[in-house]
Amino acid sequence: MDKDPMIELTEFHNNLYGPISDSRENLIEKPPEIKPRKKKLLSINDTRSIGSSSSSSERNGSELSSVSHNSSPLSQGWQNHKNNSGVPMPVPVPRPRSISSTNGSSVRSLSANSPISHKSSLKDSRSVTPESVSIELSDSEITDNSSRIVPSKVIMKENKEKNDIELSAALSNDACLSIYNEETRNENENIKLEIYIHQTDVLKVDTRIRHPSVIIYIIDTTTWEYLRISNANVTNQEKTYINPILTKEFDFKFHKTIIPNWDEKVVYTEQFKHIITENTVILFEIVDFTGGIRPLVSMNNWHRIAWAFIRPIGSNGITNIGKQIRLQLYKPGPKPKSFHKNHPIVMYWFKKGILKKYPSTLYISLNKVKHFGVADEVSEHNQQEFISIKSSSQNDLNSDLINSSQEMFQEYNIKWKRFPGQKCKIPNSEIVKLQPNLEGCMYLKFSYDGLKLAVATGKNINIYSVPGYKLLKQLIGHQGLVYTLRWSNDNNNLLTTSSDYTACVWTLKNYNQTDFQILPHPSYVYCAEYNNAVIITGCYDNILRLWISTHNKWTLCQEMEFHKGFISSITLLETIVLSADSHGLIIEWTLENSRLELKRIISVPEIRQVIISNIILHPAGKRLLIQTRDSILRMMDLHTTAIIQWFRGGVNNKVQTGCVLSPCGNLVFGCGEDGLVNVWEAYTAKQLAFYTNRQDLTAATSSAVDYHPHDHMIVFGVYTPNKNSPIYVAQYKKENETDIGLRFLIPIEHKQKVFEHINHQTAEYEYLNKLKTKEHDNQRMMPLVNIIKRMDTVLNSFKIKE
Repeated sequence: MDKDPMIELTEFHNNLYGPISDSRENLIEKPPEIKPRKKKLLSINDTRSIGSSSSSSERNGSELSSVSHNSSPLSQGWQNHKNNSGVPMPVPVPRPRSISSTNGSSVRSLSANSPISHKSSLKDSRSVTPESVSIELSDSEITDNSSRIVPSKVIMKENKEKNDIELSAALSNDACLSIYNEETRNENENIKLEIYIHQTDVLKVDTRIRHPSVIIYIIDTTTWEYLRISNANVTNQEKTYINPILTKEFDFKFHKTIIPNWDEKVVYTEQFKHIITENTVILFEIVDFTGGIRPLVSMNNWHRIAWAFIRPIGSNGITNIGKQIRLQLYKPGPKPKSFHKNHPIVMYWFKKGILKKYPSTLYISLNKVKHFGVADEVSEHNQQEFISIKSSSQNDLNSDLINSSQEMFQEYNIKWKRFPGQKCKIPNSEIVKLQPNLEGCMYLKFSYDGLKLAVATGKNINIYSVPGYKLLKQLIGHQGLVYTLRWSNDNNNLLTTSSDYTACVWTLKNYNQTDFQILPHPSYVYCAEYNNAVIITGCYDNILRLWISTHNKWTLCQEMEFHKGFISSITLLETIVLSADSHGLIIEWTLENSRLELKRIISVPEIRQVIISNIILHPAGKRLLIQTRDSILRMMDLHTTAIIQWFRGGVNNKVQTGCVLSPCGNLVFGCGEDGLVNVWEAYTAKQLAFYTNRQDLTAATSSAVDYHPHDHMIVFGVYTPNKNSPIYVAQYKKENETDIGLRFLIPIEHKQKVFEHINHQTAEYEYLNKLKTKEHDNQRMMPLVNIIKRMDTVLNSFKIKE
């Protein structure tokens, strides 16, 4: 029968160490040698060091106790018993204290009532205060004694302090966590969306694109409106949407490039997470303006070039943040039937899926940035102030232009001073002096109704009202000098030709919308004529082109190649078309059924190989005024092609100058390179007067002149770059109020008799001229009269004798 394991263990212990005494005296007589460490008060600051040291000591203790137990006789006996019987022998384990190591292995501990080697006593150990110290055995003592003695109160104190430390750490962690959450929340509120507009590739060639900009829209696809402002940021009830933002304009002329490169950052004051959602789409629209004033973002009179879009969060859930993105541009679509203030036109195209690729791309970036509230408020305030200032100034200018535009298109109740069929008079009084720009003018033209005046000032065209002479509109689009202006018969369209290889047809029916179509050419376009049905243009490539209107669009219909030099002038009267070139050749055409047919080629010997500057048909349609660059104007009879008058006195050898016939056909006005405007009588070719030049000209310059169709009024000016040359408007008045610089050419011997007042110079000169001619004829007839008188006397004498 097997022995009880407990009895066997007791016998084995007695044989080894002697019998165990239950008396306290034996325990006190032979106390074990305990070397306590120095007293170390426990504090909160030392909790971490104590915890780490205790854990390391426990780890080391567990390892060392296992070694000592393996080397002890008890462990050897236990191992032998296990090997012999093959059945594990249960070991009486004393009531353990819960000391655990960091690696999870238990550490064996002995209580004060358990069997102790060497019959040790605890007398010396009681003198040490267990509440304030931690007693640990050295490694050697643990090896020798194969046990560790730890007072229970010390362990309880350590556990209590450990719990207190853990509690304080937990509280501190909660406080730190709350602070961290608050900082994170503030940090998230300070994170804003930054949209960086980089540049585009080369845009399509268009004369209307001169200083493009980009409009940014943020759209909510759930409502298809502008994205609403978050409730936290709503300070004004009216401001409930994120309004579109317009970037600065990129001026091609200033930067000397045609590739727009804005490099502009736009930061929104809304939170980043409010804008960057799956239901948000950001639209970009490239626009430009054709007038002299930049319109507001909300206005619909922009010239729309192209547009693009991006979803901040794609369909695959990937955010397009923190990288440069290249967006495909699309062509503008049709205009919707109805507009809404919260629905931009580009959103309509995106919603309908109108995606016609435009041959260019846009580079942008969406970034996260940290912006503090103060900076945001300041930036927003500055932006609103800038927008308000700019919008107010633009509103003032727009209001002025709108008022003048109402003036432009209303019916004037004006009584013109020249009656139908009355002869035109030479204007002698200045009524206004216009200042279009620093360059003066290249060409001038009154409309057929006489209510508008078009002035070509370099590359731009100014439209003025008559007789108010207020600037109604400025047409901007040409990239070169404007050579010719022609009004349509209904005065709603204007045709212009330029050195930028184009001719443009401008529609001026109302102020809010100004449409125009470009007629491209291979070279400089010097001249043109406009009929309601056709347009005829003359180009530097010696080709005459005919354009017809189909479905409100002008298309090239015919090209005629009969000229030997560049075509310099074209004139049109009903079905008669005449064109002139730089070789002195004039060709007459017949316009029938919107087709040109060659009728005859006119070659005048005295102007052969001479550049013709202008040709103008007489109102009667039987004569042709020719201005050539030999300082002579000629009047030719169209039937016989013979020159019947020569108008001398002007200077025109190098540059293009202007001339005009009065509506009655009796006066010829011709400009010279010296800045003078000469006046001749059309039927006699006598020079009547001239307008003096008020500008200091150092070189030959171009000049222009035109006569009003319904009044005794003339307008003229010169083209002088950077010399601030004005445009003069003069009118005939009986009492000369303001001297326009008019000088009449009268014989000196009759000057004092004729000119008592300068206002009646022309009529009195004509009367004196008749008297002088009669006297001259009488003088020539005097010899013949004397002979006749003598013959009469002789005959009378013979009759008397008979």
